[in-house]
Amino acid sequence: MRRLYPLAIVVLIFYTNLILAQENQSKTEENGIVYGRIFSEFNTTLSGSENQTAFEVKRAYLGYLKKLENGFSAEIKLDIGAPNDVSSYSLLRRFAYFRNAALYYNYKQLRLEFGIIETSQFKEAESFWGKRYIFKSFQDEYKFGPSADIGFKAIFKTKIFDFCTELYNGEGYSSLQNDNTFKGALGVTARPLEGMTLRVYGDLSAKSINQKTISLFAGQKINRFSIGGEYNRIYNLDFQDNRDRFGYSIFGKFDVYKSVNVFGRFDKVDSNKTNNSDVPWSLAKDGSAVIAGAEVKPIKSIRFSVNYQDWYPAAKNIENESSLHFNVEVSF
Repeated sequence: MRRLYPLAIVVLIFYTNLILAQENQSKTEENGIVYGRIFSEFNTTLSGSENQTAFEVKRAYLGYLKKLENGFSAEIKLDIGAPNDVSSYSLLRRFAYFRNAALYYNYKQLRLEFGIIETSQFKEAESFWGKRYIFKSFQDEYKFGPSADIGFKAIFKTKIFDFCTELYNGEGYSSLQNDNTFKGALGVTARPLEGMTLRVYGDLSAKSINQKTISLFAGQKINRFSIGGEYNRIYNLDFQDNRDRFGYSIFGKFDVYKSVNVFGRFDKVDSNKTNNSDVPWSLAKDGSAVIAGAEVKPIKSIRFSVNYQDWYPAAKNIENESSLHFNVEVSF
């Protein structure tokens, strides 16, 4: 019996450690998931009206996702960035918004979302572009719609199609005013062939003058190469009659190695002419953008990119702007 005492003690210690490990795992699962993303960069101006060389933290996200019972889950996420003002302190001050504060429900092929949630307006194109930390997708960059809003979304997925219907306040997640104007949206995404993505989207915000958006996207991935393109048009921007903006974006990527890729993108955004005007109403903001560079992913949660960015204004009296960037994304 004395010979069995050491063995019994070892078994008891092992069993105790196993129980503690299971309890810690249960507590971790019960506590949910904490996650975050950080966008930072170094940039220097090559040409343009403003000369700048600076280190910047452009944006940071901090979130918490908790799975509940019977298909329910909840999420809260903060978006921390510089305020949209012209103050000389705007790059130093930081405002935090609720980017997400939502309740989700999943049942088989159906997903419901309620609260401050991500809109589907340009998420497919943004995901395909895959370089949000370097440059926003077309509709996000040129203010065709908010990336998140307060409202309701229903998604139904089949093997080939995703159907999405949405109803929002229409003000965006950083400006949640209560009024009598809502935005309704419908979107259909199809994946008919391997690596192919097609999407049609439209929305309508009703007032005395209606604002509406249409969007078409197509993308194809073949082995190490991918290419995508989108066309977008917003009618009666900011509920102003006959003030439209429209344009397209084409982008591609080639995986040189597993952790290295090169990419390029071309945007063109325009506006229409109003009444008897000889020039487009938003000529000062119209133009073309060129982005090209390389990306390295040393580990899954970190990405680096060296890239060149150029803006060619449509107005001939505005100087061309070009810059060199070193971007970093960290996610956890």
